[in-house]
Amino acid sequence: MSEEVTSTLSLKVQDIAKSPKYRGAIFQIEADEKGLALVDVKEASLKVYLMIDPDCDKILETRFFTYGGPVFTALADTFCKKIQMVTVDEACKITAESIEEELRDIPEVRALPENAAEIGQMNKLIAKVLEEYPEKKATAIIIREKMERIKYRTQTAEGRAEADAEWNALTKVQKIEKIEEWLHKSVRGTLQGDGGDLEILDLTDDNHLKIRFQGACAGCGSAMGGTLFYIEDELQNNVYYNLVVDPEDPLDNINQEPSVFGGEPSET
Repeated sequence: MSEEVTSTLSLKVQDIAKSPKYRGAIFQIEADEKGLALVDVKEASLKVYLMIDPDCDKILETRFFTYGGPVFTALADTFCKKIQMVTVDEACKITAESIEEELRDIPEVRALPENAAEIGQMNKLIAKVLEEYPEKKATAIIIREKMERIKYRTQTAEGRAEADAEWNALTKVQKIEKIEEWLHKSVRGTLQGDGGDLEILDLTDDNHLKIRFQGACAGCGSAMGGTLFYIEDELQNNVYYNLVVDPEDPLDNINQEPSVFGGEPSET
């Protein structure tokens, strides 16, 4: 920080700006895995992340990130500290002005310049938290119910027995249709966005799905790694827990083609 900037800031602000305790980020996948709501709001160069228990509306974890310098850092870090284990309503009654008062070294001397734009921007950010939380709460509850159902159907004896009975009652054609429906819903869009796709070749032994990668996915290393894991995980969680996805070996087709020199197909 320059001397000109620090001369207008309290020592508390400067100390927090040097070593903030709540800088960082919280990702949606973390919230989903824990059955919690994630509110991430941004105003100007400040973004705040709140992980909230939708059952009681209490804030369990907070983080922030900013490129906005010492003022935003001090305001956000203090805000994140103050709202630990309080409800969203209680947190959103806090104002930037009240935070500024806490950051003063001497009660009569302001911690920040009176005309600091960050004061108004911080208040707008707090208002966004209150505005966005109801929708994020509803989404978290839906995701939690979905995750609990997946856990029941894939990790409990009772759930697996139910899944087996439903799966065995389907014909092979119906099973493939069900698989195809989910692939279209959750997988194809991602693959096609990268110039790839996949084709179902067969379902054997009742649970081995033979697929062929197409386009950019054909011959792509990740298609046999992370992409394959994602496809199999999606199908196991949402169609049938015992499905195994077997990608076609690209060499299978090559070995079946006639040799360029004529004669029978080559063998390896």
